[in-house]
Amino acid sequence: MLAARYRDHAYALHTHPTWVFGVVVAGVEKLRIGRRRHLAPAGSIIIVNPEEPHDGEKGAPAGWAYRTCYPDAALMAEIAEDLELPGLPMFSEGVIDAPELARTFANAHRLAGQAFEQEAAMLVVLRELVGRFGDGKRRGHASDGSETARRFRRYGELIAADLATGFDLAELASAAGVTRFQVIRDFHRAAGMTPGQYLRDRRIRAASALIKTDMPLAEIAVATGFADQSHLTRVFKTIKGLSPGAWRAAA
Repeated sequence: MLAARYRDHAYALHTHPTWVFGVVVAGVEKLRIGRRRHLAPAGSIIIVNPEEPHDGEKGAPAGWAYRTCYPDAALMAEIAEDLELPGLPMFSEGVIDAPELARTFANAHRLAGQAFEQEAAMLVVLRELVGRFGDGKRRGHASDGSETARRFRRYGELIAADLATGFDLAELASAAGVTRFQVIRDFHRAAGMTPGQYLRDRRIRAASALIKTDMPLAEIAVATGFADQSHLTRVFKTIKGLSPGAWRAAA
């Protein structure tokens, strides 16, 4: 869960392995979700599916404030089972207008520190979101049987195997037996990102996990492919909105 206010910060394009649900409580956020662009004014509910590229910046001079949560697949499966849905719920709309539900979400979110009350309140809100707006079916970026999906899985495996390596298009193209131009098209079709954005996203996700351990930040930077700790800090803040040190303290 996150509560934040931003005036000039801009999130770079990134993904999460979880769902993202958020309510804008003040100002306006401008964001891209997948290939669609949105303006989310106060009272809007923002929804991002797992692995869906998204960014965010101010949509008005004063910026925006929001409250978000990041439920994982296990929790969403529990909600889907309770609603007797056939699969994990996915969402076709990135920004929805449901003022009463948005207020209920924000009120539940504010119960931080009251664990029992907050757990019950947030579960009710998430169930309502899934029941009203979820389609109940898992959607992939591309058909599992397609050549694009097969190649994209190969790219992902190579990158995940050694995040510290400075990959280039020629290496990925050679591994998949295609041209560098095809690699670029594959990333666009399968992930809605450039290869560079995807690599940066995976490095930040790996760094986020390591930051929750006692591993020194300088070592994390090297292990996840950043030049040094300051490089990690700059990129991390554009994705997470916090410095690695602040992220570690919150975790």
